[in-house]
Amino acid sequence: MVHRREMLVSLVAGLAAGSAGSMFPAVLEGQPPPPPRVPRLRSLRSATGTVDWLAVRELFPLAPDWTHLSSFLFVSHPKPVAEAIDRFRKKLDSDAMWIEIAAFTDAEGHPFTAVKRALAGYVGGDPSEICLTSNTTTSLAMAYHGLRIRADQEIVTTEHDHYSHHESIRYAAARSGCGVRYIPLYDSAASANAAQIVERIGRAITPKTRAVGVTWVASSSGVKLPLDRIAEVVARANRGRTPADRCLLIVDGVHGFANQDVDVAKLGMDFFASGTHKWLFGPRGTGFLWGRADAWPELRPTIPTFDPDGVAITFPVWGDRADYPPTQAALVSPGGFAAYEHVLAVPAAVDLHRTIGRDHIAARIVELNTAFREGAAKLPGITLHTPRDPALSGGISCFEVRGLAPEQVAGRLAEKKIRATTSPYKVSYARVCAGIMNKPEEIELVLREIRALVA
Repeated sequence: MVHRREMLVSLVAGLAAGSAGSMFPAVLEGQPPPPPRVPRLRSLRSATGTVDWLAVRELFPLAPDWTHLSSFLFVSHPKPVAEAIDRFRKKLDSDAMWIEIAAFTDAEGHPFTAVKRALAGYVGGDPSEICLTSNTTTSLAMAYHGLRIRADQEIVTTEHDHYSHHESIRYAAARSGCGVRYIPLYDSAASANAAQIVERIGRAITPKTRAVGVTWVASSSGVKLPLDRIAEVVARANRGRTPADRCLLIVDGVHGFANQDVDVAKLGMDFFASGTHKWLFGPRGTGFLWGRADAWPELRPTIPTFDPDGVAITFPVWGDRADYPPTQAALVSPGGFAAYEHVLAVPAAVDLHRTIGRDHIAARIVELNTAFREGAAKLPGITLHTPRDPALSGGISCFEVRGLAPEQVAGRLAEKKIRATTSPYKVSYARVCAGIMNKPEEIELVLREIRALVA
């Protein structure tokens, strides 16, 4: 039996040997496309390694007459990412067959592998542990809908998690018949402490608990969880358990990923879901699910994969109606055609972070957002709901203004050309989020305008 990949390789080989009138001259007739132009980013760092944050800001095509304190929500493509997207778009527009050639032959340098290698390097894992998705929501859905769970088991999550996390769990529970429990990790976000969070999770785990779902940095309150300590609690609960009864730690990591200087794959969780189009400043509509190598067999694929590494396995299985091998990340990546110019440009975002320095980025996020929280805590009529301790907070600050609804706060600030947001939860707060495109003067500006709201 000749499988699709074998047919494609044969097709490519035949076309490569064809006449000068081939429809794929640039790729297949010994005329490789010009090498991609690499943006010059050396000016972002001085000879001593100091970051020029004004030069960083200039990479983002944000409207200059606005103060942007909501860029964590949906990214403005920085120049290197936009240029990478444009390069791949031109390839796809000039030759529709290019994507299959790039995916299944050696002709284009395996760009899909480059995406997984870049993400794996950033999280501190292995490319074989990366499942490519389009966003955090899809990543969570792949984890929970694929979870091998029985009706007599349960999923434990928190009362503080996002709609996408809660509903992925609910849908999976409806299909499997398993139970779901929601627990509070703290009584007040502003006074949350690591010991209490860890103790409550440990107390909630029972022999029936098949998964614990948490969010690294809650967009509802800005609280950052001590993932390494939570992972230790889950590991203790797993002692003596069989694989089918093992409790898996599943993390929505999108608001910690790329603003914390840490290798998330080494924190001890089993699965980590994130989009790249927030703090990584990656292409819009891209994300991933990282999982420990020994955790992937605990999932089933949900959507047929188009991942080249996965197709190498699934096509023979499909063609021969054979049994699947144990699950691996490439089998879980949901298939169907995607915005490939965006997917393949992810390494450009990782390269930008490495050029600036992950440690510099994390320090800048702490500097700017700590300045906001310290200033907001001193303002009369303001209630700050995010912990002021950087160990328990990230880049999101949630607050209330006396006498104003969150939407009114965001609206009043917008009148001053300041972009803030509100948290989309049953109990909502106003939010300010400073990223690497922001300046200290902008923090001072928003604090002055918030003060004016209660004057």
